[in-house]
Amino acid sequence: MHALDAPLARQPEPILAHWLRDPNSLTLRLKTQCRRFEVVLLQEWHGIARCDSRQWQLGEPLWQREVLLRLDGVAWVYALTEVPQSTLRDSDIDFQNLGRQPLGEALFTAPSMRQGPLQIEHYGPESRAVQIAASIGQTVSDGLWGRSRHFELSGRPLRVNEIFLPAAERALTLRRGG
Repeated sequence: MHALDAPLARQPEPILAHWLRDPNSLTLRLKTQCRRFEVVLLQEWHGIARCDSRQWQLGEPLWQREVLLRLDGVAWVYALTEVPQSTLRDSDIDFQNLGRQPLGEALFTAPSMRQGPLQIEHYGPESRAVQIAASIGQTVSDGLWGRSRHFELSGRPLRVNEIFLPAAERALTLRRGG
């Protein structure tokens, strides 16, 4: 069961919930909503896992990448990718040289890729996603909604976290979902 099936005090707007549940590539879906899609690389670094996961333990070394996905110049999604060192070394994808290439394009075309279930998450005011939104001038009133999913490449784990920014929710509501 994921968060959208659980009785929560808050739920995302229905149109956003539809996007959060979509098991396909978010990159490909976002590209249908704009004329110009771009990845803005915020930072990449080697750090440690700050929380446990089924695939790794607290303190395990990870390579991490933060990006904004922009549609026609407007940031819609903040994404954080977490990749353990073993996956970084033995993967079909050269994560450290993705640059401005969308990870989704590489990930969803990798023959050895397996998807885990989606987890829908709400990010509060203390979260990095909310801080990023504020830093680019997008006001957050009641947190942000996103999704997290583990993948495997040749049996090795990674996690992709995709958080919808306020501009995306406004645009989707106006467009009735695309």
